[in-house]
Amino acid sequence: MFKTHLTVRLNDCDGMRHVNNAVYYTYFEEGTRGIFRLFTPSLDLNDFQVIVASSHCDYLHQTTYNEKITVYTWIGSIAHSSFNVEHAVSDEEGRWHARGHVTLVHFDYRQKKSGPLSESMKRILLQHQQGPEGVPELRMCQHSL
Repeated sequence: MFKTHLTVRLNDCDGMRHVNNAVYYTYFEEGTRGIFRLFTPSLDLNDFQVIVASSHCDYLHQTTYNEKITVYTWIGSIAHSSFNVEHAVSDEEGRWHARGHVTLVHFDYRQKKSGPLSESMKRILLQHQQGPEGVPELRMCQHSL
């Protein structure tokens, strides 16, 4: 599991004075940086090997300016050429603010096509399947591969 600690920026918030719903996907992307590094340690976009196939977010509790949050990121299921990345956002008191899910596909940008995950990559991903305790289930997402 990867943990990313963030402080909510003023520009993350909208006219309702809470984090805009689209910003949670940016938080998830920040949380996924560790997983991106498993595929591309340098994070060089010329060598990137994954692409987003789908994403989902459940909004559980409003998040406001200057709150300290933690994005928890772990691997869900793993398939032939894709895998599910799970996310949960909590505050310093342990309240869950959001729960998300992203499907990533192993992708060759030069050939513009997906390809199978290697067995060694699957073994590495399996090492990151433990999520946080007490994390809520996704409400509406069908996310089996």
